[in-house]
Amino acid sequence: MSFHKEEANIFYIYFQIIKKYKKYMEKSLQEFELTPAEIDVLTFLINNMDKDITASEISMNRGISKGLVSRAVNLLKDKKLIETKENLKDGRSVYLKITNEEDSIVKKVKEINERFKTQLIKDMDIKDFDLFLKVNNKMLNNIKDIEIE
Repeated sequence: MSFHKEEANIFYIYFQIIKKYKKYMEKSLQEFELTPAEIDVLTFLINNMDKDITASEISMNRGISKGLVSRAVNLLKDKKLIETKENLKDGRSVYLKITNEEDSIVKKVKEINERFKTQLIKDMDIKDFDLFLKVNNKMLNNIKDIEIE
């Protein structure tokens, strides 16, 4: 069974969402004079505040170099937006955490995220959205089984 056209379409759709999201965030946060990498790191941490996140995970999930993530982390630490926490499982890395959820930049990122998500799903009914989440979660689980040679 071949889905070449649909597969290409899936990749295109997700690429367009990510591309638009990055531009949307950069434009919406320009008053704070953050670099694109700082925005990537900050939004990733805000979107995953309930998880323990390392710089390597951000690099892998956002597709940006470890060096760029490291520079962004240092800049965000200097701005007192994030802090590091000891990783008891692996002493070679640290967890990155938002310093203050009430910070104006953090609140603004949350607000912009909600606006973007609302606009993205605006004409979906709840059943379609539930199906979308179900399918996406299946694909996310399937990614774990894909071996890279």
